[in-house]
Amino acid sequence: MKRWLILCFLIVIAAGCGRPDETSQPSIFLIPEGYKGWVMVEYDKDNGNPSKTEGDYTVFKVNDQGVGKTKTLLSGGGWARNKYFYVNKNGERKQLKQGKMIHGTTQGNKNHTVTYFFVGTAKEFDKAGDYRRKLTEESSS
Repeated sequence: MKRWLILCFLIVIAAGCGRPDETSQPSIFLIPEGYKGWVMVEYDKDNGNPSKTEGDYTVFKVNDQGVGKTKTLLSGGGWARNKYFYVNKNGERKQLKQGKMIHGTTQGNKNHTVTYFFVGTAKEFDKAGDYRRKLTEESSS
């Protein structure tokens, strides 16, 4: 009987651990066509835009200065499945690959949650400099 209880307990624990976090969603970032440089997306901003969803993805738009502000909270996961797209004036998308045109993806949480990433070649990324200070200074002016 004791073995049966232990087995049942382990099954319940395993089932709970295997269930994905329902609040965790990957993101789609829409970037103006031709933009190169650091991108900063700020979450949980009163002056931000509401985000939309596409299937399992939360969609965030970035302006032509490389900044996106959203009222949406960061979902807490899915970064490895994020997708990045250049978007032209007609709304057509061209996917940008991580490691080829997307580099340095990080998240921070000072006063609010922020995602940073660089759009450009690896060579441009290497020359980019201190993105956090530069973007924070630009967005607060």
